[in-house]
Amino acid sequence: MKSIFVSHVFEDNSFLKKMKKWQMNGLLGEYTFTFETEDKRNEGETAIKNHLKNKIKGAAIVLILVGNNTHNHNWIKVEVELANNFNKKICCVRIPETTGRKPKILNNYKELTFNPNQILKELKK
Repeated sequence: MKSIFVSHVFEDNSFLKKMKKWQMNGLLGEYTFTFETEDKRNEGETAIKNHLKNKIKGAAIVLILVGNNTHNHNWIKVEVELANNFNKKICCVRIPETTGRKPKILNNYKELTFNPNQILKELKK
């Protein structure tokens, strides 16, 4: 079963939960989710990067939830850089009713709507 690393900011956790429900109901095909599961901030930048590196390296795809606060978080950039280093497919998904800009590092990536059918279609490409 393929794994999707979901990159998101804490404020957007409710959308990650919604995606987990889609996955549990089979709306996202045969994929499992992985994401940052531990707060490593007190251990320093190297510990955070190592935690993310292991998660992203094992994923088939990196899906980035883009909302109002995404552009304010430096770790999104680190996650995208790691995904690129491991040659992972990157998908951006716009959170409904948000208008925050994408971080510059994501400008060349297509933006999908927060819809299980559209996301699954892109994952299968």
